Amino acid sequence: MNGTFAVARYTLIELSRRRILLVFFIIGAIGIALIGFGLKVFSGAFSSVVISGPNGTAPDPAKLQRAFELGFVNNLIDVLGFFALLIAFAIGMTVIYHDLESGAAVAIFSKPVSRAAFTLGKLAAAIVAMIAIVGVLSIEARLLMLLFGTGGLGVALWVETVAQVANALTIMLLVMALSTWMNNIVAAIVAFVYNAMAGFVVLLHSQLAAGYLGDNQVLKIGLNIAYWLVPHPLMSDAKRQIALAQYDLFSSINQGAPPGSKAPTADQIVAGIPGASGAGDIIWWVFVVCLFAGLVYYAVRRRQV
Repeated sequence: MNGTFAVARYTLIELSRRRILLVFFIIGAIGIALIGFGLKVFSGAFSSVVISGPNGTAPDPAKLQRAFELGFVNNLIDVLGFFALLIAFAIGMTVIYHDLESGAAVAIFSKPVSRAAFTLGKLAAAIVAMIAIVGVLSIEARLLMLLFGTGGLGVALWVETVAQVANALTIMLLVMALSTWMNNIVAAIVAFVYNAMAGFVVLLHSQLAAGYLGDNQVLKIGLNIAYWLVPHPLMSDAKRQIALAQYDLFSSINQGAPPGSKAPTADQIVAGIPGASGAGDIIWWVFVVCLFAGLVYYAVRRRQV
């Protein structure tokens, strides 16, 4: 255990000196702040614009502004996820790769430090760094969301920030494992492509579950198999609640539509939006994290230094 703590402490010190992490953190913090305040200013300016609805009716400006503010909160969630991925790639590309390439790992293994202790120390340091950096950005984004009056969405939005950290952790572990076998830039590219393909599979599976892809049994079986071969991103019910809140703002207008028109129902509005992750997805995420962590250890053990 002493070796694990020593490696973790040394790695955290090294990560604090990585300029790429500092740059990504500064860009993320400033970017989220600018986007949050910029959207708030835009929503305030937009409230003075007069828009006519169907049959010349004008929606309530307060409701219209509230709908835009909820949409901006949705955008902030996506921005946070983007910067969380950047931090995940930055940590995964450097935490082990630099020690192996610089020869520092040789000096570490010459001491009474096993490869298992080395891997555990690296994993612990990477996870702590990820939670600290992305956690600060998540708290910043959550505080900026308060500018838009997120009443009733507080719990879902806090869960969403935790889910963003968890999703970033998965991709970070994959990059760590790949960067032990190959160049860290190539490892990041491979992980990016894999993550994009996994996201596409999850999206198709959600569309299939919503009934948008028909009832083709071959497609259904193929997507179900592929779905359980890739990580499932964790998420809260925030996006669905935002969509429902926007729908409720103008439900009275929809009820007053002409008799021949059919306004979408609330269920139709949220049918294509993934809901909160269930117990199965959370258990699968834990399994994938353990699997990727095991791959990191296997890669370190097989690497000749």
